[in-house]
Amino acid sequence: MVIQNPDDSQRIALIIVYFGTWPIWLPAFLQSCRYNPSIDWLIFTDCPVPELLPENLRCIPFSFAEFNSLASMKLNADIQLPYAYKLADFKPAFGSIFDDFLSSYRFWGHCDLDIVWGDIRHFITDDILSQYQIISARKNKMCGHFSLYRNEAEVSRAFMKSPGYLDTLQSWQCFGFDEIIMTDTVKQISEKEKIKVYWPKFLFNFVNPRNDSPSVLGKLKNRWLWENGKLFEIDDQERRLGQVAYLHFMTWKRSMKACYVAYTDDPKQFYISYSHIGLTKLDPIPFGSSVRWEIDKTFNIASRIWRRITSLI
Repeated sequence: MVIQNPDDSQRIALIIVYFGTWPIWLPAFLQSCRYNPSIDWLIFTDCPVPELLPENLRCIPFSFAEFNSLASMKLNADIQLPYAYKLADFKPAFGSIFDDFLSSYRFWGHCDLDIVWGDIRHFITDDILSQYQIISARKNKMCGHFSLYRNEAEVSRAFMKSPGYLDTLQSWQCFGFDEIIMTDTVKQISEKEKIKVYWPKFLFNFVNPRNDSPSVLGKLKNRWLWENGKLFEIDDQERRLGQVAYLHFMTWKRSMKACYVAYTDDPKQFYISYSHIGLTKLDPIPFGSSVRWEIDKTFNIASRIWRRITSLI
C-alpha cells in the first residue's frame, strides 16, 4: 500500500450517519478508504461492526434515538428524526452535532456510502486546504456526498445563517438542506464575510462531465477502474481518460447486485459497473440488474416529467 505524506496538520474527518443494512458494495468502499490514510471516516451506525476495518475508519454504534438525543442537545432544539433519508438535511450540522469527536481535525466533512473513493488528496491538496474554509465536489454548489468545512466555530456553524434552519431540521419534509439551501447560504456568507469557498469544478464520476448532473449515471459497464488507491474513468478500449476523486453511484444503488471484491484480500484493482463491482472485466452481470436499471430509469424519467409539470401549475 502506498502511503501518502500530506501535512498532518490538515487532517480531515468525514462523517457518515447510516441506519439499516450494510450495502453489497461495502468491501469496495472500505478498500478505497484504506488507500486514503490521511483521511479518517467516522460512521455512526446501527449496523453490525465488521470484524476488519481500515485503520482510518471507525464505526460508532449509534441508534435513531441516540441521534435525536444528541442532536437535540447540541442544537438546543427538539429533534425527532422521522426516517433515515431526512439525515441529508442534517449533514451541514454534523460539525456541531458531533463536535466532541472532531477536536483533533483541521477539517470535517460529510459524505455518502454509495461511493468508491479515488486519491482524494490528489484533488484536495494542502494548498487548497490552507486557502479555503469550505470545499465542495460540485461545481458552484454544495455537495451532499462530499463537502468539507474548516473546523472553526464560524465555519462549522454556517448552516445557522440559513433563515429558519431549525424549522427545516424539525420538519418531517426533506428540503435538500445539504445542497440546495446551503448553496444559497454559502454564497451569501462568502460574499459578506471572510470565508473562501473552493468549488470550481466537478471532482467526481467523470473527468469531463457532459452536463450539470454527473451523479446521474447511465447503464455503463466497466467504465471505472480502481487501482492502488487511484480511480480512473476509462473508455470501452480501457484507455484511461484521467483520474476522478470518487465515483458516486446514486442511481445504481438498486441495480448493483454483486461485489466480487473481498476487503480481506486487499485487492489492488477492480472494475465498477452499473450492475456489480468485479475483479476482472469478465465477472458476470448478476441476474436482474438490467431489469432493475430499466425500471429505475423509467421511474426517474417519469419523476422529472411530473416535477416539470407541477412546477408550471
